[in-house]
Amino acid sequence: MGSIRPLQDVSKALLDKYAEERDKRLKHSGQKQYVNFRSRGLQDLDKDPWVDYNDPRVNDPPLKDGTNIKYLITGAGINGVVFGGRLIEAGISSKDVVCVDVAGGFGGTWYYNRYPGVMCDVEGYCYIPFLEETGYQPRHKYSYGHEIRRQIERSADHFGIRGQFCTSIDSQIWDERKKLWVVTMTRTVGDPSTSTTFTVYAEFIMMSSAPFILPKMPDLPGFEDLHRKKHVFHSARWDYEYTGGTQEKPDLEKLRGKRVAIIGTGATAIQIVPELAKWADQVYVVQRTATHVGPRNQAETDPEYWAKMTSEKGWQKKRRLAFDAYVSNSKGYGPDPVNDGWTATPAGSGFLGSKSKLVAPNEVEEHIKDLYTLDLPRTESLRKHVDKIVKDKHTAEKLKAWYGSWCKRPSFHDEYLQTFNKPNVTLIDTDGKGLDRYTENGIQYNGIEYEIDALILATGFTVDPDLDPSEKSRVIIKGREGLTMKEYWHSPDAGTFLGVTMPGFPNLFGFFRGGSASWNHTSSMDNEATLVASIVTKAQKQVGGQGQRFVIEPLKEAEYEYGLEVAKRAAWFAAMSSCTPGYFNGEGMATLESKEPKTQEQRLQQGKKANWGGGPVDYREMVEDYAANKNPQGFTIEVVSAQA
Repeated sequence: MGSIRPLQDVSKALLDKYAEERDKRLKHSGQKQYVNFRSRGLQDLDKDPWVDYNDPRVNDPPLKDGTNIKYLITGAGINGVVFGGRLIEAGISSKDVVCVDVAGGFGGTWYYNRYPGVMCDVEGYCYIPFLEETGYQPRHKYSYGHEIRRQIERSADHFGIRGQFCTSIDSQIWDERKKLWVVTMTRTVGDPSTSTTFTVYAEFIMMSSAPFILPKMPDLPGFEDLHRKKHVFHSARWDYEYTGGTQEKPDLEKLRGKRVAIIGTGATAIQIVPELAKWADQVYVVQRTATHVGPRNQAETDPEYWAKMTSEKGWQKKRRLAFDAYVSNSKGYGPDPVNDGWTATPAGSGFLGSKSKLVAPNEVEEHIKDLYTLDLPRTESLRKHVDKIVKDKHTAEKLKAWYGSWCKRPSFHDEYLQTFNKPNVTLIDTDGKGLDRYTENGIQYNGIEYEIDALILATGFTVDPDLDPSEKSRVIIKGREGLTMKEYWHSPDAGTFLGVTMPGFPNLFGFFRGGSASWNHTSSMDNEATLVASIVTKAQKQVGGQGQRFVIEPLKEAEYEYGLEVAKRAAWFAAMSSCTPGYFNGEGMATLESKEPKTQEQRLQQGKKANWGGGPVDYREMVEDYAANKNPQGFTIEVVSAQA
C-alpha cells in the first residue's frame, strides 16, 4: 500500500492502516516474548568485552568492606556523571562522591555500545554533557560513540568523580538506628567464581542506572543449535575479533566471504547495517516493524559557527531548552537553532508531553486526532523519502513505517535506506510476526531457512515500564520499617515528589516517574540532577553546614499533591494506546490494557505514575521555580545526632 490520497480522505484511511499494522503485531505475551541475557545458557553473550583488568580504576577501587561514603551513585554513565557533577558543582566535595557500575569504566550505554557506526542521533552540541564546563568541541554535529564515551570520562576527571567498577549492587537497606543505607555489593574481576561480596554504608543514594543495559533477544526455539554451530553476539557486546576492525576504524575485513544476519531495524540496526554491507558477502536484515527514517545530514563542526554558538555563558542550557521546546511543540521560545529532523517532528510530543495544552479526560479522542493531524506532513514526507531512495518498489513499501511519530523513536541516517539498493543486502520483512525459529544453520521465516555464518542481535534491552525502580535496577531496596520499593510502587497510593524522590525512602533520590522526558535524554537528566543537588545542598545549609549529618524525606502530603498534578496531565499520553508494540508501551501491553474499563480512582492511581504531561520545558520551568525557594519545600529534615 503506497502513500494514501487524497488529503481530505487521509485521516480515516491512515488511521485504519495504522490500526491494521498495530493489531497484527499485538501479543498478549508482552515482554515474555523475549529472553534476557541473564537467563540460563545465555550468560556468555553478556560478558563485558571491553573491560581492562589492568586499569588502575578497576583494580584499585575506592570502596572496601566497611567503607563509609556520603553520596553513592548507582551507575557511571551519563546519568551518574551528571548527578555527580551537579552535586560537586553545588558544593559537595568530590571525595564524598562515588559512582558504582557493573561495567569496567565510565560511559554506561556508551561504554557497552561500541558497534561499527555507533553515534548519537541527537545533535551532540545538545546531548554531550558538560561541553561548556570542560571546553570540549565535538568533531561533528552528530557525535560518534567513542567521542561521547571519552567526554563522559573527561567530565568525571573534570569534577574528580571516582568510579567503583566491575561491581553490582545487590541490596540497599535503610538502617533506622544509624540513619544510613547499608549497601551490599559484589565485585567480579575476571572469573565469576572469585567474586567478593562486601558492605558499605552510604548517607545518600543517588539512583541513576540507565534502562538500556541488559540485552534481550526473541525467545524462539532452536537457539541452542544455532549458538553451538554459528557465531552469535548482541550489538551491545560487539565482537571485533570475529568481524575485524575497531570502533574508531570499523573495517570489518573478517566478514569478507561471510553471510551475516542482523535481527532488528531500530535505531541501532540502522547504524550497523550500512557498515555490514560494506564487507559481508551477504547481509540479511530481519524486520518486524519498520522505523521512520529521515536524512541525518551529518556535518563536521565549523570552528567559526562553534565560536559564535558558544560565546555566551549558558549556551548549552539555552540550546537544550530550544530543542526541547520544538520537539514538545511548546511555543514561544524563539528560533530553532538545531534545525534538524527532531525539531521538525512536533508530534513526537505525544510521547514527551507538551506545554501546549492540558488534556481533560473527555477531550482525549479529539487530542489524539489533533496529534495525527499535526503528524501527517512529517510521516508522509518520510514515506516519500523512502520512495525516493529505495529503487525496488516492493522493498520500499516494506521499509515504510505506519504509526505516529510518538510511538517509536524516530531515526535519521544518510546511508541506511541507500544500503537496500546494494545486491548483497536482503530485507526479510516478517510482516509484524518475527522469525519462526532459529536453526542449526541459521534462521527461518515463513518456512524458508536462511543459511548464515553469523547472527547479530540488534534486539534492544529489557525495558518494562511497569517495573518499579528497584526492579529496573535489579536491586533489593528496603526503606523505613522494611518497606520494599517494589511493595511501595505497586501499592494503590504510590507516587513520587518532583519525579526524584519517594516517601518512605529517606536520603534516596533518582530519576523516577513524575519527571520529564526528552529525545535529548541528557537534558532531562541534567534538569533533575540540578534539582536534586539544589535540594540536598540547601538542606545541608539549613542544618548547619557540611559537618552536620541529616536525613531528608518527602512528606506524604507533598507526594500526594504533586501526584495529583502529574495525574492531571497524564491524559496527554493517551495517544500511546494507539501505538504499535515497542518498549515505549510495554510491547503493546499499554494498548491492550487501555481497552479495559477503569474507575476514576484507578485512573488517578495510574496517572500519578506517568511522566510530567506538560513536557520537558514545562517541567524544567516548574522545578526551577521550586528551586528558587531558600529552603526545600515539601520535605521533613531531621538532624542526625553524633551518637547515631
